[in-house]
Amino acid sequence: MHDPTALNESTALNEAVAKNEAVAKSEASPIRFTIVALAFVVHFVAWVGFCALMFAKAEYYSAQSLPAGIAMSALACLAGAAAIVIARELSPIPRSIITVLSIAIFGISAIAEVVGSIERPRPEMLALTFTESALLIGAFVFPFVIVGVLIAVVGKAAAADRATTGPGIVLLACVVIVFCCHVPMFQAFEQIALPSWYRSEWPIALSSAVATVAAVFLLLRAQVNASSPGWSLAIRASGFITLVCGMYLCNLATGQLVAFLPLGDLIPALWQGAVLGLFIGASALFVSVAVAKSRRS
Repeated sequence: MHDPTALNESTALNEAVAKNEAVAKSEASPIRFTIVALAFVVHFVAWVGFCALMFAKAEYYSAQSLPAGIAMSALACLAGAAAIVIARELSPIPRSIITVLSIAIFGISAIAEVVGSIERPRPEMLALTFTESALLIGAFVFPFVIVGVLIAVVGKAAAADRATTGPGIVLLACVVIVFCCHVPMFQAFEQIALPSWYRSEWPIALSSAVATVAAVFLLLRAQVNASSPGWSLAIRASGFITLVCGMYLCNLATGQLVAFLPLGDLIPALWQGAVLGLFIGASALFVSVAVAKSRRS
């Protein structure tokens, strides 16, 4: 027969071990999710650099030169590796899907660019090669995927209650700069005399990049799961809009600086949509985080 005393002691020991493991996991969460946020920043920077080189005027409609191909290959590998790091916090099935997508999209892009033998899509071409499709998916579709993954991962964070005022103020300040720099680009303001050296793409690209990074760390400190279901959903939705629009706007402004954007009539719609989305998303994110934080206090 089993000794009841020994059985109780064993049960108590197992509970204590499980509790200690849970506490250790909770204490490690802030560092772990900070690494996730930094991985997103690395992916974002590599993604913008990759797109900027892809948009290069002299090379978009022809095979890449070897130096540009090597640079794009390195950036593609870096973006893919960072995406895999971000997905590590997901459950096994979603993690496997994101990993396969990252390897497929950025791996194909890296191989294609280092080989440098692909033919760029011309305006009259209706069909794209599989390689070109991977390039364009990585540039214009994958941001939605990786931002969705980041929102899901950050929602699991059990980070300590840290101040959100700093990232929030930086985010709003950058959005104001973006909006003010974007105003002269509207057709109604063409009569404004601007210096010949002035290019609004510079401050827009830099400010949207900083706004994107600030939004990531604001989400990291927001304790999404600690909020009520309604405010948690508002934080997730506004964070998603802010990050996607910030990534797109930085990419569009950078592409406009380095070359041209081969998207025709879609450019004005994407540009203004990204500015409006960044403004609305950032404002909603700031308010949602502030209200949710005050209700927890």
